[in-house]
Amino acid sequence: MKVIAAAGYGPLERMAQVEAPLPEPAGGEVRVRVVASALNPADYKVILGTMKFLHGRRRPLVVGYDFSGTVDAIGPAVTGVAPGDDVFGFLPYGPFNQQGAFAEALIAKCDAIAKKPASVPHERAAAAVTTGLTALQAIRDVGQLPATGRPQVLVTGVSGGVGSMAIAVAQRLGATVTAVGSGRGLEIARRLGAAAVIDRTKQSVPGHLSAQFDVVFDAAAAYRWREWRGALKPNGTYVTTLPSLAFVVDKFRSLLAGSRVGFVNVKSRATDLRLLASWLEDGLDVSVLSTIPVREVPAGLRRLKEGGGRIAVRVADGF
Repeated sequence: MKVIAAAGYGPLERMAQVEAPLPEPAGGEVRVRVVASALNPADYKVILGTMKFLHGRRRPLVVGYDFSGTVDAIGPAVTGVAPGDDVFGFLPYGPFNQQGAFAEALIAKCDAIAKKPASVPHERAAAAVTTGLTALQAIRDVGQLPATGRPQVLVTGVSGGVGSMAIAVAQRLGATVTAVGSGRGLEIARRLGAAAVIDRTKQSVPGHLSAQFDVVFDAAAAYRWREWRGALKPNGTYVTTLPSLAFVVDKFRSLLAGSRVGFVNVKSRATDLRLLASWLEDGLDVSVLSTIPVREVPAGLRRLKEGGGRIAVRVADGF
């Protein structure tokens, strides 16, 4: 099968089309013919070697996590899906994942995918999957968003895929959203229905904000809990997307405070994917800047690294 891969860590321009063996599903697994994928910062961080732990080290190095496509083979003990079903999901972010979605086919566990609604294009499903589940699990699970009342959520990094999706997801969970960003990000936030926007280039952040948020979701991983603790309600939670030594320090310090610190390690869970599928079918807004063929992934990753928005990838006819 055709894949877009790198021979090893190095410049993005070294990625190229090569041939790889067609994988076969084992027990509890399915093979998916990939129709669409999407670009994530993890893709270029792995290839450049700055976050090698996000992927296995088998060569050639094939990245790409998000996928939407059609099941064409199943292994033993598979339930809930059959050949011909359109499904979507994402591959694990970690050192045990040796495959990528910038390929004609991949293997997925049957409990880590869900059926794609027929009304939702493959590109839209792929672009929503990591960002949607990251936002959902960060706000609902790690953030422990109250299930009653009208909880308040603040989101940073709203020009990025996770941040923009978090605005829509938080509203689906019943929250009122304040968005922090600048330029194009604030335009996206307003379009997605954020109740308030804060331009970080013109206002001190968190500045005047005081004890008003149930969850601060730092999708940009640009801040620390100690900066936001005053803006959190009692028992509120600061959630980041990137663990660090500063995160560990804040985690310990928060044990003596009235708020919490959490890190979202997103998992592709069928139950959450089914919820996301229902939202997509109901018109959940997915902010996609552009769609490219898979042969243009190296250039697309360069644009993403330089601050581009969400980019979907056509795989099936893109080599």
